[in-house]
Amino acid sequence: MIGGIVGAGVFGLPYAFAQGGAAVGLIELLLLGGLLLVLQLMFAEVVVQTPGKRRLTSYVEHYLGRGWKWVALVAMAFGIWGAMLAYMSIGGDFLITLFSPNLEETSVVYAFLISILTSVMIYGGLRVASRVEVVVVGALLFLFAFIVLSALPQIQVSNYLAFNVKNAFLPYGVSLFALTGLGIVPEMKDVLGVGHKRLLAPAIVAAMTLIIVLYVLFSLSVVGVTGAQTTPTAFAGLIPILGNGFGTLTSLLGALTILSIYMVLGVELLNTLKFDFHLPHGVSWALVTFVPMGLFALGLRELIWIIGFVGAVLNGM
Repeated sequence: MIGGIVGAGVFGLPYAFAQGGAAVGLIELLLLGGLLLVLQLMFAEVVVQTPGKRRLTSYVEHYLGRGWKWVALVAMAFGIWGAMLAYMSIGGDFLITLFSPNLEETSVVYAFLISILTSVMIYGGLRVASRVEVVVVGALLFLFAFIVLSALPQIQVSNYLAFNVKNAFLPYGVSLFALTGLGIVPEMKDVLGVGHKRLLAPAIVAAMTLIIVLYVLFSLSVVGVTGAQTTPTAFAGLIPILGNGFGTLTSLLGALTILSIYMVLGVELLNTLKFDFHLPHGVSWALVTFVPMGLFALGLRELIWIIGFVGAVLNGM
């Protein structure tokens, strides 16, 4: 669950906090976190009690009717494709910091490289994804701990006092994007297996609690250091203050995080198309992988706009 939720959204949270105000951002994040935890536990109950191998859209059809299934598909598919766009964008920036710090034009090449690499793993399905996540989540937790501890000595309390009423709802869309992971619940049930499905609810509570704590610590740490100068991808504003070594390590782990969640969301959509719409594996895989590549090629690359729209509109739907 951690690997399926934590991604580009968390890297946009500090910017949203800085623009709207740290206190406003914190309140919106905590309220949405609590709401989504309740929704995920409710959905987990549906998943456990309903027979058959289904995904989100099939559950919607089963309880609400065929018409709502298509509404759910549109929201889910475009939400995941939008997320993939965001991950391509920020992943390209991470790889630039690692390999080509003076060649910003290579960002597009690196973005497509990330998409191609993860597409290979997506083809392997849930079996591959669940094994990769064990390693990635460990690296992810280290990344957050390292950033928070590095930032602590540089924090200025005055950076938390800013407030801009015009941007008060900017953290809403970004937070909703960063926290949403309803569709991952059926994948969790499959990983646990029938004999351990009673562990689904505790796993959701543990994962969401850890995610919210990480988001709060990360966002407040970055805003406390960079204040109004916080950048849309968080790390760019920290590197001049904390040094190039910090930039290299965070970019390496950040790229690993992006590869992870890109893969997990791709598998989620792949299985939805396979199990709920009975499309062949190859056709489902092609739809999952080539649509975000095409949209990226058309120029949809603005990180904060993408995650704000996907979070507020598609995830809200």
